[in-house]
Amino acid sequence: MINGEQRSLEGLERGHQMASLAADRAGDDWKAIALEAFRLHAKKHQKFTTEEVRAAFPDLPSPPDMRAWGQVALLARREGYVIGSGWIRAESRKVHGMVVTHWQSKICY
Repeated sequence: MINGEQRSLEGLERGHQMASLAADRAGDDWKAIALEAFRLHAKKHQKFTTEEVRAAFPDLPSPPDMRAWGQVALLARREGYVIGSGWIRAESRKVHGMVVTHWQSKICY
């Protein structure tokens, strides 16, 4: 029998896989632009959500699948721009108040 923790980890891994596929479909150019937007936001904001990054760059084209932003956030973490700083409820009605990562900048000036 699978316990709750194992299911949770499997769900997280599946989410990462889907975000990666979505980012691949969005293309390398979109990923580079979105990652730069994430970096620029992290330079000016100590704590924020991915949703706030999207809102700060309204002219940035949306990817075909919004899960692509999850991959961009993971890339920003790998690049050392941010670290996870807990969880916060999303403000967007589109995601029905789900819990999202609260990012903490490592490059805020």
